[in-house]
Amino acid sequence: MSERKPGDALKSIASLWYRRVRRVFIGIASLYALAVILVMTPLIQTHVLYAHYIDFLSFTKFNHPEHYGLAPGKTVNLRLTSADNTSIGAWFVFSDPFYQQLPYPPPANRDFSFPRQELISTAVKQAPTILFLHGNTGTRAHHLRTVLYTAFTARLKANVFVIDYRGFGDSEGHPTVHGVSQDARAGWDYLISQGTKPEDILILGHSLGTAIAALLSAELSSEGIRPRGTVLMSPFSSVRTLIDQYYLFGCLPLLKPLSLIPLAPRMISWSLVHRFDTLTLVPGIKSSVLIVHADDDKDIPVSHASAIFDAFLQPYLPSSPRFPENPFSHQEWDNYTAQDTLRTVIRKDVVATINVEGYAVYEEMQPSVVAKESRKVALLRTERGGHDIGRVEGVHDAIGHMFNFY
Repeated sequence: MSERKPGDALKSIASLWYRRVRRVFIGIASLYALAVILVMTPLIQTHVLYAHYIDFLSFTKFNHPEHYGLAPGKTVNLRLTSADNTSIGAWFVFSDPFYQQLPYPPPANRDFSFPRQELISTAVKQAPTILFLHGNTGTRAHHLRTVLYTAFTARLKANVFVIDYRGFGDSEGHPTVHGVSQDARAGWDYLISQGTKPEDILILGHSLGTAIAALLSAELSSEGIRPRGTVLMSPFSSVRTLIDQYYLFGCLPLLKPLSLIPLAPRMISWSLVHRFDTLTLVPGIKSSVLIVHADDDKDIPVSHASAIFDAFLQPYLPSSPRFPENPFSHQEWDNYTAQDTLRTVIRKDVVATINVEGYAVYEEMQPSVVAKESRKVALLRTERGGHDIGRVEGVHDAIGHMFNFY
């Protein structure tokens, strides 16, 4: 019987480790390819972007708003009809000053007729109304949203009108870019039908809702209608950019490796079904705009908010210089730094910046620019707040001061 040489044992171990490492890399590559394929699948795109089915087993009782922390008789459950006859659900929440002057306890609501529905037309004449356009996942009854209604009705003394887009909650249909835009317009039209003046309606969107808010605001602007303003909380500049910057499990770049493959990024763009793109809407939005984002937002990078704010400033600034490609000469680098410095200097003449230490950086158009635009545009970047930044009291204050709720 022949003896095995020590070198043979080492080769066997190396071969075993090679096979194992190869299997791991093949597994990772296969999972990555599957993730990319799923991203390019329309059905998956819809369910990931809107996440509207996540709450389908919650059996939410929209006829009982008090079950979700709202005061009895303060909220009216409604049905609206969009332009394409899709029926959607909505809540109208009375402002605290209006609600507190009503008789207590509220009248019985055994048949869910909501007798205080007839008071909506009076309430909208006594206080401004926030048209709230929520983000993906869940419904208008989600606890992270009801706390905002409570805050807005108390701290801003405003009514809140919130809709569930098609496919969400008790609303019919399936979400699409055009469809949810119609739903937002149905919410606006309902408030107008109740006697609300456009200047008394603040359009406020959060996350996915910021893209829908931008669509509605741009549509109204094209019709010569100017609301009280538009608030974009935790916005994204476009779905395409968001996907480019998305990290699986918070650490694995989803699409960046594809940039090395010719035409691959373009294929991803072609495959997108829901093409929300707030940046392209900026020139068409004529109302005052407040953009709010937290630096510690783990879902959407704060760079999206900065990009949107800069898009509003673009008519007053030189174009952003393009970083020279390697290898670059001293002359190319000097040109780049000179252009970047010039843009920074001019930006200071266009934007006033206030640094509130330990809280946020607040930027807004200088008074001279506000006079030319006949509106304000501002960016509030808080140090903390996460993705659900609407819970931060300082955000309420920024909204209150900018849009004259105080």
